[in-house]
Amino acid sequence: MFAPAEFGGSCLSAQCGAADDRRAGGRYTGLVTDRELPPPLDDDEEADQPSADDVLDELEAGGAYEYASLRALTEIGDAQLMRLMGMWPRFDPERRRELLAKLDQLAGEEALLDFHRIHLSALQDSDVATRILAVRGIAVEERPEYLPVLCEQLRNDEAASVRAEVADVLGQWVVSMEFGMLSEEDAEELTVGLTDRIHDDEEDEEVRGRCLEALGASSEETVGELIGETYEVGSHRLRVAAIKAMGRSASETWLPILVFNFDDDDADIRSAAATAAGALLVDEAVTPLGMLLEDRETEVQVAAIRALGEIGGEEAERILTRLQRETAEPEIREAAEDALAQSQLLSVPIRDDGESEPDFSESELDGAGF
Repeated sequence: MFAPAEFGGSCLSAQCGAADDRRAGGRYTGLVTDRELPPPLDDDEEADQPSADDVLDELEAGGAYEYASLRALTEIGDAQLMRLMGMWPRFDPERRRELLAKLDQLAGEEALLDFHRIHLSALQDSDVATRILAVRGIAVEERPEYLPVLCEQLRNDEAASVRAEVADVLGQWVVSMEFGMLSEEDAEELTVGLTDRIHDDEEDEEVRGRCLEALGASSEETVGELIGETYEVGSHRLRVAAIKAMGRSASETWLPILVFNFDDDDADIRSAAATAAGALLVDEAVTPLGMLLEDRETEVQVAAIRALGEIGGEEAERILTRLQRETAEPEIREAAEDALAQSQLLSVPIRDDGESEPDFSESELDGAGF
């Protein structure tokens, strides 16, 4: 039986009983994306919503359940969580994955929903894909008690794909650390946890690479040295990770190296360099990125287009507009349209109260019927 997640610091106890112990490698991608989402509830509809126990009854019966009804599991109480974890091993892996994916989607749609106790309790599931979904489910919350749990998962989870997912989540914590939002103790645990994985030659290369990418957002001098060293002597996967880490560093000093790699023979390197250059948000990257639009590989062109959209500004928008008008390839045109929209959104002036400045130009007033 699973024991529910409890918080008295960093305590997380969960044990799988008779669940299927098959291991499913790789990332689970069976998220619910094709369902028509329900509109926001009015007061009468909300009063008709089922309770957590009602939803648990449906789950225990093993039949279909309403997507919207899962809202009732937000901030689940101890008794209901214990009941859910008691029936958890009887669900087959596909049902467990589906439930976690739907909870994650609901939380993305409605910020006030909180399913963290369910996701934390599922971190020790026997199924790899379920654990990956559990990690993703707690990525949106950065509670102090999560960090030790995630660092332990990074060290001890037997599946490299889960450890890699944890590294991605910890990358958000590195950004928080840079903004001074972590205690010194937490910052040290985070940095040591990621660094240890990077230096472990027996660790899976994908995990090492993800850890380096995550740590790239740190401004510590030792991190910069680690990025440079890995770029010089690392394997292909680790060189790609080092290039991505350069982009996360927000340091313009890496730009010459990134631009140099625009001419690399390997498309993965060129694509990573383009993405990293865009992440630096410097105008000096616009012209070299524009040259990458002639690259022979579509993935590199798309990376350059997205980077131009991130940087924005008049020159980037001019390049994107021309590309959108002249290209005959649907994928390139769509990427250009999206990047141009992003750039234009970033250029909208914002008032102090957080609202966009209204446009009282004559053309806008005429269009509005004045």
